[in-house]
Amino acid sequence: MISVVVATSLCLSGCGGSISKEDFASNFAKSTGSQSSLSEEQAICIGENIYTEAGEEQITEMDGQLSESTTIPKELIAPVAKAGPRCAGAGDVLREQLETQDITAEQVDCIVEAINNDAELNQQVWDALAASYGGDQSKAAALKETIAKTATSCVVG
Repeated sequence: MISVVVATSLCLSGCGGSISKEDFASNFAKSTGSQSSLSEEQAICIGENIYTEAGEEQITEMDGQLSESTTIPKELIAPVAKAGPRCAGAGDVLREQLETQDITAEQVDCIVEAINNDAELNQQVWDALAASYGGDQSKAAALKETIAKTATSCVVG
């Protein structure tokens, strides 16, 4: 999802020209809209931090590459992984996916809170999310056991 949002943000911000941090962040937030469980404030924060981490020059250089892709380039994986936890808990990002599982709302809340309240796990999930937006599922696969243990503790009690 974030890969498509980054591409849309770049295109809306200028498609071929220099892109300001404010425009990128604003368009990032607009692009997430109802597709995400992020609040507008969280989305703007992530957009600003992606821009800061990657830099105006790199964002501008990637404009054409991003607007043609459904994944993010490897150069943006680290900026997304760093930006995410500064602005939103990874559990918040996963909430909608968790809500589709056969678990109660209380269990979803427990899993979300467990991820968000564990700084190391939160970063690991953001690393996996960012890598998956770049087409690499290996970090997500490696996290399955850890997430399963967290979920089990919430479901079983």
